[in-house]
Amino acid sequence: MSTTSRFKTPLILVLSLVLLCAGVAVLVGVFGLLVKLFGLG
Repeated sequence: MSTTSRFKTPLILVLSLVLLCAGVAVLVGVFGLLVKLFGLG
């Protein structure tokens, strides 16, 4: 039982970090696309 609780917290932390990185990457990508579009326009 202790092993599952031990592995659960790091998993949640890693998942939250991955989600944060993915969200930042998507935001940066959309911002870059907008800058490219406005720059071309």
